[in-house]
Amino acid sequence: MLSLMTRAADLLSLNARLHARTHRLAALTVLAAMLSGCATGGALGRGRSAEARQDYDLAVVEYSNALRERPDDLDARYALEKAKLRASQDHFLKGRRLAATGKFEPALVEFELAANLNPTNADVENELRTTRDQLRAKSTVARDGKTALETLIQQARELPPPGLDLPQGVKMPQSLTFSDASSRLVFMSIARFANISIGFDPTFRDAPVSIDLRNATLEDALSTVADQTRTFFRVTGPRTILVIPDTQAKRAEYEDEVVQPFYLSNADLKETMDLLRMVLDARRISPITANSVLTIKDTPERVAAAGRLLAAIDKARPEVIVDVELLEVDRTRLQEYGLQFASPGSPGIDGSVTIATGPNQTLTLEALRNLTQSDILLANLPGLYYRLLKSDQNTRLLANPQLRMSEGTAAQARFGERIPLPNTVFAPIATGGVPQQPITSYVYENIGVNIDITPRLHHDDEMTLTLRLAVQSVSGAGFGGLPTIANREITTTIRLRDGETNMLAGLIREEERRVVDGIPGLSDIPAIGRLFAHTRIDAKQGDIILTLTPHIVRLLDVTANDLRAFRVGRDSLGGSDPLPPLVDLPGLPEPAPPAPTTPPTTPPTAPPPGTPVPGTYPVPGLPPGLPPTR
Repeated sequence: MLSLMTRAADLLSLNARLHARTHRLAALTVLAAMLSGCATGGALGRGRSAEARQDYDLAVVEYSNALRERPDDLDARYALEKAKLRASQDHFLKGRRLAATGKFEPALVEFELAANLNPTNADVENELRTTRDQLRAKSTVARDGKTALETLIQQARELPPPGLDLPQGVKMPQSLTFSDASSRLVFMSIARFANISIGFDPTFRDAPVSIDLRNATLEDALSTVADQTRTFFRVTGPRTILVIPDTQAKRAEYEDEVVQPFYLSNADLKETMDLLRMVLDARRISPITANSVLTIKDTPERVAAAGRLLAAIDKARPEVIVDVELLEVDRTRLQEYGLQFASPGSPGIDGSVTIATGPNQTLTLEALRNLTQSDILLANLPGLYYRLLKSDQNTRLLANPQLRMSEGTAAQARFGERIPLPNTVFAPIATGGVPQQPITSYVYENIGVNIDITPRLHHDDEMTLTLRLAVQSVSGAGFGGLPTIANREITTTIRLRDGETNMLAGLIREEERRVVDGIPGLSDIPAIGRLFAHTRIDAKQGDIILTLTPHIVRLLDVTANDLRAFRVGRDSLGGSDPLPPLVDLPGLPEPAPPAPTTPPTTPPTAPPPGTPVPGTYPVPGLPPGLPPTR
């Protein structure tokens, strides 16, 4: 019975412990849920607060945190989608404002954020694509130092007009030579090798030609044959040329004209126009100052020559940096010398003679009648002083600028102030009358240090500096109280190496004042008066010291192609193909001297038609058996 009661008590105790544990687990579950709800509610609250402040990016972050904690919360999901739409619209508007002002890089960032927040917005995708295209088209510096725009202009200048270009990369065979061959057949052979069509003017006359065209390009081959036969050719269509006799009438008949604009980056418009008119005789040329553009209408040869010339002269000016150090040495020299009689505490003799009095500062008649030497008092007796003094002080740095300038362009530096100076002229009151009405105007004068520097660079890393240095100051007052201007000026031309320092000095201005102190009467005695005099010299001396140190930061970008001569065709005199420029043809082997042969005893017989001649090969377009080569 006792054991049963013990087991029942154990069961009751176990049940109580299980019940208590269940209550604790339930309480923990409820507490965790409450904490989770509080956290989620806090993220939602912070997101709504950020959305109310129109900080939509922060709202998206807070709503995303809330949805991450409770993925099934529909309120958080709806709030997140709404915040994303508003944030996307906000970034979209910012991107459009930036793109409108030409700031494409930050605009691209804004459009990308807007596209990530709202991928279904077609307007955002269009703006994003447009901004990327504008960034690609923007001038970017290439590896060779040229921008995309510079590369485009250079390529466009070297290209012929559309429809007037020949096939590129076409070369003649390595053994193509002609000896006393028909010029018409030579042109036809070149055209057959290049796979182009060729035509001849009705007045074209055939002539025998001996020429070597081995490894020649198509354009060089045509130009060489045309020069030898006094003809010229014109591209009349795609892969089609026409050969014409080179006469004045035919030049005028077949000469085409083209119009091409040239964008200048560095050269001056007026100087460039004068150059083209004088050198190339280009008359139909018009400038546009706003964009620095020259538009030329002329023959293709002259337009191409103008492009070649402009590419050679349109270069950036060289630039230099000049380190300027301006020092002002203002010396105040004080010299004192000589002997001086002076009383203590006074520059001259200043003493007194008195009579000794009694304790009450009184003097009786009896004492006055019985005066002795001990009753006479002398005060501030003069002493003899000697003085030798000299002082030198005050040197300061006025300015230390770095002036960057282009070749031929003057750089100015002004240190000081500007004061107005009146300038009065007299004008007649009525037309034709006597000038009697004063008209006063004011001219401002620079007071201080004025520096003008104009550099010119040489090809040996040296430069010439044309320098003007002026130091002006107000020295006093003149007529009518107007200020008088003291001027110290240097104008010179110096040649320096890169990094070499030059110093200019000597602009000295000196003022001296002499003061003589002495005992009246005694100091005026000739010869010995100086023993009783004291001389004071106060001299003020000012000097300007200028140091110049030039450094080259940009050189003239000239290539060998810019310095090379090129041919320009003559419109009616003929005889030369102006473009492309002269090229160096590969050296040809010297022909071996012919071996001596014995004349035949019997006349040679011609081979039958169609039989190849030894040492020749058939050329397309030539009759079989005709020996065009050797």
